[in-house]
Amino acid sequence: MKRLSIINHGPGIGSAWRLLLVAGISMLILFTSCSRNNSADETTVTLGYNSFLSDSFTDAPPPIEVINAELARVHPEIALQYQVMPQDMLDSLIIWLSSQDQTVDIYGMDVPWVTQFGRAGWAAPLNQYIPELEQYIYPAGLEIFAYDDDYLAIPFWGGVAGLYYRTDLLAEYGFAPPESVDEMIEIITAIRADQPSLAGLLWPGEREESLNMFFATLLYAFGGSYTTDQGGYAFDSQAGHQAVEFMRTSIAEGWSPRGLTSWNRLESRQRFVAGEAIFSWDNHDIITWLDDPEQSAVAGSWGFMPFPANPGGRSVAVTGGFGFAMNPYSSNPEAATRVLEVIAGPTVQKGFALAWGPVQHAVGLYEDPEVQEYNPNVQLLEPVLAHAINRPPSRNYAELSDIMLQELHSALTGSRAVEDALTNMNRRAAALEAR
Repeated sequence: MKRLSIINHGPGIGSAWRLLLVAGISMLILFTSCSRNNSADETTVTLGYNSFLSDSFTDAPPPIEVINAELARVHPEIALQYQVMPQDMLDSLIIWLSSQDQTVDIYGMDVPWVTQFGRAGWAAPLNQYIPELEQYIYPAGLEIFAYDDDYLAIPFWGGVAGLYYRTDLLAEYGFAPPESVDEMIEIITAIRADQPSLAGLLWPGEREESLNMFFATLLYAFGGSYTTDQGGYAFDSQAGHQAVEFMRTSIAEGWSPRGLTSWNRLESRQRFVAGEAIFSWDNHDIITWLDDPEQSAVAGSWGFMPFPANPGGRSVAVTGGFGFAMNPYSSNPEAATRVLEVIAGPTVQKGFALAWGPVQHAVGLYEDPEVQEYNPNVQLLEPVLAHAINRPPSRNYAELSDIMLQELHSALTGSRAVEDALTNMNRRAAALEAR
């Protein structure tokens, strides 16, 4: 079996019986697909996504094969046509959906597109078609694809960020995991007084998307939110100022390394993996190999939790990833709904977890022994997933992200005062949405 690792993607060590089983399933699926396509009574549903649906990063079958096999079992009257789309699908989808095209019945939606597609009416409200959806998918997973209380997509793969911490160091100095930002600072100060070579908190400060996500984490931790009650942006709120001042102070006080403003996520995580830090804000994907002594110096000595919040604040886990949405102009909405029910079900969600690894938001998925075998420590994800939120809402998230990065990085590097940077961020973001 091959376990997922972002460092080592070499060949796995799957047993012969598993490989034979996978080969057998693949042949059966191929035979089933060919025979089903010859039936005149079938309804064809077209699913548009990039080529990754045909890939598996372990010895488990690729997701498209799992979807086809489960659909053949549950709804043999429906044939699924997989349309491979370019890696950057957004442009094609905008052209099709704005012209009410029926090329695809189901398509992959990225988390940052939710506001744009929701406002334009380019995704069918799935809670109206599948009222029992929350029985299969945790509400937090559905809410990251929600617009005006409508669920626009079924999540199937993504990422979520939280706080890694050194269990051995906290135990040695008599601390429990922090329940607030202030407690985290207290722990950092106490341990670094005795071990000053340790970094207190690692986070990626380079001008890349991770910086926006860390700012959002802190914004909520200090009691803020993306928007005001009137719907305008609230980046320049008191909590926004506290978030940026925390980042600046963490560097000035030595809680975080001074070179951090030029680090990306990989450069940040390498230092935690090497045992050089007490805490690290990072994505979920290292949990599957942090206990591997060949890759990690902190094996057996770490934990993962939602980022703590101060009183009045909210612990959040800023997420990303893809879900499957239904084209509101589909000529086969009933059949497309049946396909989406299959995708939301435990068999297909498990198939994604085995072939691609986490994150999925399926109820009870990480209690499955086989999922745990393929993804060690995956059970640590569920407490973090309960705090999942989307990135800031925008009709054009790519431009909003760039605006935020420009202003945040200028504040961190001192080229612009915090107040000026946040005022500019809010003004430019509002102008972007008004266009």
